[in-house]
Amino acid sequence: MEYIFPDYYWNFQCVADQCPDTCCAGWQIEIDKKSLKKYKNTKGIIGNRLHNEIDWREKIFRQYDGRCAFLNDNDLCDLYLEGGEDMFCKTCKTYPRHIEEYEGLKEISLSLSCPVVANIIVGLKEPVRFLERHRECPQKEDEKFDFLLFSKLEDARDVAFRILQDRSLKINTRIAMVLGMAHDLQLRLDKNATFEIDDVLQRYAKDTTPKRFEEKRQKENKQFTTFEQKKCLRTFFSVFQNLEILKPDWKTYLNERKKVAFASKDTSQVNEIDKECEDIWEQIMVYFVYTYFCGAVYDGRAYTRMKFSAFSTIMIRELSKSLWISNQRTCEEPKKFVQDIAEVTRRYAREMEHSDFNKNKAFELLDDEQEFGLQSFFLFL
Repeated sequence: MEYIFPDYYWNFQCVADQCPDTCCAGWQIEIDKKSLKKYKNTKGIIGNRLHNEIDWREKIFRQYDGRCAFLNDNDLCDLYLEGGEDMFCKTCKTYPRHIEEYEGLKEISLSLSCPVVANIIVGLKEPVRFLERHRECPQKEDEKFDFLLFSKLEDARDVAFRILQDRSLKINTRIAMVLGMAHDLQLRLDKNATFEIDDVLQRYAKDTTPKRFEEKRQKENKQFTTFEQKKCLRTFFSVFQNLEILKPDWKTYLNERKKVAFASKDTSQVNEIDKECEDIWEQIMVYFVYTYFCGAVYDGRAYTRMKFSAFSTIMIRELSKSLWISNQRTCEEPKKFVQDIAEVTRRYAREMEHSDFNKNKAFELLDDEQEFGLQSFFLFL
């Protein structure tokens, strides 16, 4: 089995009760079969609590006021205090690690919904590198797995990483390029012309491509008014209206950010500080592309997945700028703006990444090329 993980992976360390947003509240915690069996056979006081505080039909821990039944008043887990990490179910052992599984490969990431991880990623100075490890273990082969397609998707993602991490280019140009590449790649996938993908990747790897995209982006953006840009922003915000709410205060938080974003008139200062954060937008975009793009091997939606990555990056940026205005930051407070970005990032990721319904609904909406086509994205780039 091959393992891939980002080079900052080992930087994570749980801060337990010092965490500003505990992972033991705000969502259901599913329990795997092995842990359920262990909990059912646990004796003593903790065993009695387990028998009473598990919804055995739904296979989840019960919650009270949105908090796991085993999360005590000090924001510590009673199961951990009683028996250590061995008492954790698979979900609690894994989080904030996220694993995408492919044939013979596991790609591990750290979820942005964790405040510690959000701070790590937005604080990275150097382009992230992905490390590989090999471990011998028995594997089950899936005869339906399309190895050829997966290898092409990996190649495309590698090209996307090289583009996104080319800091000689503006981040908007980089995001526009990988969106264009995914669009062209999808055309080949739709007509079952996998053999043509290499030509697409070679074209986007050329030295002349960035200049062409920058000229195209600037030319198209000059044609649009501020009204049209605001209209497009409303369309992007409308995605959230179709999603379920995981944390009660998210809707109020989102509405406030939206209100400020549309009410703001003088954006010169916020745009100036935005330019200082290009490396952060790079890290966030790379995170989403790494986590979701190659999943197209299962659903064939490479372009939609790249749009999801760009949408997430753009909305985190717009929400962060709104928070920057609300907090009355100045250009002399770049560190505080980074804190704002980390807060928005974890909130967004918590709502979007930890609900299959939300991710699937977002994909479905982003499939609409009329509402969420390249032109719409270029308005933000």
